[in-house]
Amino acid sequence: MALRVQRSALLLAAVVLSGCNEAGIFAPAGSQPPSNPAISQTGTQTVRQRIQQLRADQAALANGISRQQEQLNATRSQLSSDSAAYSSLTSGITSRLQGGTTPGNPELVNQWNAAQAKLDAMTLGVGTLNSLASQVTTQASVAGYLLENVRATFAVGGAVDEDHRNLRAIESETTRSMQQIDRLIGDLNAQIGRENGFLARERTNLAALSYGVNLGRLGTPGGQRVTVTQRRPVPLQ
Repeated sequence: MALRVQRSALLLAAVVLSGCNEAGIFAPAGSQPPSNPAISQTGTQTVRQRIQQLRADQAALANGISRQQEQLNATRSQLSSDSAAYSSLTSGITSRLQGGTTPGNPELVNQWNAAQAKLDAMTLGVGTLNSLASQVTTQASVAGYLLENVRATFAVGGAVDEDHRNLRAIESETTRSMQQIDRLIGDLNAQIGRENGFLARERTNLAALSYGVNLGRLGTPGGQRVTVTQRRPVPLQ
């Protein structure tokens, strides 16, 4: 009798253990695996790191544009000063030649050389503007690439609403920077065109004045007329 009870107990234990194993293998339908917080955390961290980098890139872009605008203003100011000095010198030479003077008058020779130096300085200034225009064109490419990266970051998983608000702010700032770049390129092209036109005219005029200084009176090879150009100052931005 005791032997039968012992065998029955063993059989019951085996059935119970078997049921437990089956429950462990066949989980109830509709159950979800436990979430892994590291996945969401990693995604969020990636987005925030990218936002920090994008913000730094945008700040560098804005600072670069500001420096380039300052350089344009400074170069404009210097060109305006050189142009005014040049015009004053050539006007003085022309006035003296109209009244007649000695051929090769050393005072006029010195003034002519000073006028030539101002024209050379303006030529260098135009070179500075051309170099600046190349830099600004590069900035335009940088701004376009930055805007693409900002918009691509919107699709990165793991972001929260605040991340997208920050991205929209960076996108807006980058768009404004691109507009500033467009205006800067337009200003540079217009300024370079004006300066090149002025230099082309004044090289011809200065050559004619050289001939007049040697004669001691107004006179040009081939009867060319000497004109004195008065430039209107260009307002700074």
